[in-house]
Amino acid sequence: MIIPYGFYKDTNGTIKIDSDKSEIVRLIFSLYLNGYSLNRIKEHLSANHILSPTGKSTWTVQSIDNMLSNEKYIHIVSSERYVKIQLGKQKRSNMNPDKTRRTVRYNFDNVLSGLLVCGECGKNFRRITRKNGKIAWRCADRVENGKQSTCQNIHAILDTDIKQAICSYLEIDKFDDNVVRNHIYRIKVFDDSVTCIEKNERLFNI
Repeated sequence: MIIPYGFYKDTNGTIKIDSDKSEIVRLIFSLYLNGYSLNRIKEHLSANHILSPTGKSTWTVQSIDNMLSNEKYIHIVSSERYVKIQLGKQKRSNMNPDKTRRTVRYNFDNVLSGLLVCGECGKNFRRITRKNGKIAWRCADRVENGKQSTCQNIHAILDTDIKQAICSYLEIDKFDDNVVRNHIYRIKVFDDSVTCIEKNERLFNI
């Protein structure tokens, strides 16, 4: 198993948090939350002589992006900050290079954003508003790339169907954002149905 940057394995084989490198992880997450681009974070790390995970003087944009997307860093930065990062990444990806918003409307101020993933390719699902006004969720890769997408999941799932499945799973009568946030870690969707709901206990497994 590859041990992510910021963790180490002790003599007993237990995975633990590296106190020094974990501060670098927190710095990277904080910079991104403060509006820094990946390139600007890269420049900041280099300017402050912070070595990359491979020990080089220069970080790559890809390594920073991978770090921001790695769910294992929940153990270092907290689940709340991790989710904020995922929402921020999705929101930024919804902007054209000229900073104008793309034509498909997304809403990322939603508890399900960042929780729904495609059971086919593993990409996050995105919330879209259809022309008839109904809310649905679809694989982000299919939304962005259309017929050029490598993902085979061509379906969308209605927001109401997802919420009904969650209520049934949690055995609650009414969908509640706080309950979902506190109990659900990830929801996998394939075709037009929920295939797997993972509870928050998974957060504590590295």
